[in-house]
Amino acid sequence: MAKEGENGDSQFGFKDKEKAEDTIRLLAEHDMQYQKLTVRGLLGRAKRVLSLTKAEEKINNINAAIRVFEKWLEENGGGSSNKNVKTEFDDKADTVPGLGFKDKEAAEKTLRILEGRDPDYQKLAIKGLIGSSKRVLAGTKNEEKITAIKEGVKVLEDFLEKFDRDNRSKLNLAYLPATIVTAFPKPSSSLVTEFVEVYGRIGSYKHLRTIHPKDDDSKTWDIIRNKNLKKLKEKISSKLFNDDGSPTASHLELIHWGFSPQPDKVKSYAEKVKGVKTEKKRKSTSSTGSSGSDEAPTKRKRSN
Repeated sequence: MAKEGENGDSQFGFKDKEKAEDTIRLLAEHDMQYQKLTVRGLLGRAKRVLSLTKAEEKINNINAAIRVFEKWLEENGGGSSNKNVKTEFDDKADTVPGLGFKDKEAAEKTLRILEGRDPDYQKLAIKGLIGSSKRVLAGTKNEEKITAIKEGVKVLEDFLEKFDRDNRSKLNLAYLPATIVTAFPKPSSSLVTEFVEVYGRIGSYKHLRTIHPKDDDSKTWDIIRNKNLKKLKEKISSKLFNDDGSPTASHLELIHWGFSPQPDKVKSYAEKVKGVKTEKKRKSTSSTGSSGSDEAPTKRKRSN
């Protein structure tokens, strides 16, 4: 596959919508399998570049190219809605660094890293680690290493057992689509304003797991979001909407953090009054996020 250069001057590229459309046209002469693999690869690299880009114009151009690729994949049976399909970037972007199972200490560190994150993601990450540990154990002969891994896995399995017993999935705070969040008046708090800007720019709640606020390197946005929503939910009134159908002030505070107890009504209001176009509801959705389910972890490298 041709590589995308800094200036997007290769045969296939993603520097803007026009380049992406040219890429699709050029790929048409190849077999479908090659086309899909190439588009997925470009889509993954485009998203990696996007996560590192600050220039607003470049961000907009790359996002336009990404939409071209994603639309093409959806139309050709290889889109992100297909649970059997994940790009390389998706695997990395939704994976919090530092997770492991090589011993008890690594497993305990994993639980500390996952603390405060979306409950559904915690469960998926732990189940993914346990699955990876089985593959590692199957190919390991060193008894000392085997013992250490089993001790680490025991910590993870205990966590998972307690997670299910306490039904922690019910604590998951589903994300409103970024297009909905940014449609409402800007918040007054600088922290929430930054969150809305970041979420609106990156578009995917999964990327919030690896991005920090400008002035805080200790916590990522997903943890900060959940912490603030927990406080707001405790004091919100029972009235969520005004007589004209708009969200109340306290409800709007939740929306700014990408959450609503009544997401469908909020989406309907935004579509009708704000003119926001939202994604059509799929047959199967999850409480984890705004656009389908958080896919189960596939094979990926871990810091074991």
